[in-house]
Amino acid sequence: MLTVKNLNFSYNRNRKVLCDVSFSLEAGSIMTVLGPNGVGKSTLFDCLCRLKSPDSGEIILDGKHINSYTIKQLASIITLLSQTVKASFDFTVREYVLMGCAPRISPFGSPKASDYDDVEKVLADLEISHFADKIFTKLSGGEKQQVSIAKAIIQRPKIMLFDEPTSFLDIGNQQKILRIIKKMAQAGYSVIMTTHNPDHAIQLGGICALIHPGGNMTVGSPESLSAEVLSGIYKTPLHLLNIEELGRCACIAG
Repeated sequence: MLTVKNLNFSYNRNRKVLCDVSFSLEAGSIMTVLGPNGVGKSTLFDCLCRLKSPDSGEIILDGKHINSYTIKQLASIITLLSQTVKASFDFTVREYVLMGCAPRISPFGSPKASDYDDVEKVLADLEISHFADKIFTKLSGGEKQQVSIAKAIIQRPKIMLFDEPTSFLDIGNQQKILRIIKKMAQAGYSVIMTTHNPDHAIQLGGICALIHPGGNMTVGSPESLSAEVLSGIYKTPLHLLNIEELGRCACIAG
């Protein structure tokens, strides 16, 4: 579904952000990207969405080079959910989610009855139908994040990029977002999520990628994570402990 080969990106000659980054992502799989602030996680997403042009390397999307797609074609395959969600007008949640249909509507067209049906179904699937008539800009951060995921699903992409979707959320909403991401992968979506919490990578499973200071990326399973490496990257003591009550390993600071 997605192959990245020897991707390099720098803002100037003295600041190389991504260095020979390579990975592959299959349909229905999850990749969690870890790394400290400023290491290049968001920049990687910008390159995957063609918002930034890499210095070198290849991005192959669904068998074709990313530059061979028009912007509209690209939007129908890959979508990015940014850290901050903004809306300029007081749209209702239903109206805001419906805007996700834009990539498949002609310039002078309008949504079909089936598009409205899809909106209601997605809101129901994410258990947020009770938000439908609320004004999007007046929702809490956690509510906005869930609605934005609904808008991304309505777009019907093959790949979803979530840039720190659990930031600023309470622990209950963090866990709900992780459950939604797992459910999306089970439905066949490919998901890449950035996070500062290594325990989220353990919970999600799949592939774990770690961007190191200097731009290099190592890719493996969450089981390959090392407490020593994580502690060094995040500059704080981190421990990987088997928690009997959870039935899994957990990453704990302290």
